[in-house]
Amino acid sequence: MPEPGDWSTASFEGNRRAQHAAFRALTFREKLVRLEQMSEVQVRLAGAVRSGQRGAGRIGPPAAER
Repeated sequence: MPEPGDWSTASFEGNRRAQHAAFRALTFREKLVRLEQMSEVQVRLAGAVRSGQRGAGRIGPPAAER
């Protein structure tokens, strides 16, 4: 995370560079976990769009997993 007062991430380009640097710093296993999590989010969002849900709703694991 940048130091407080570090404005290098204040622009879209700077923020994007920081995100890429953080992702490159992850181990291969951590990258796989993140990709799996993003896939799960995508599936849930696609289901919400298909069902016509409005608003963000609850973000987190399904009720059965809590």
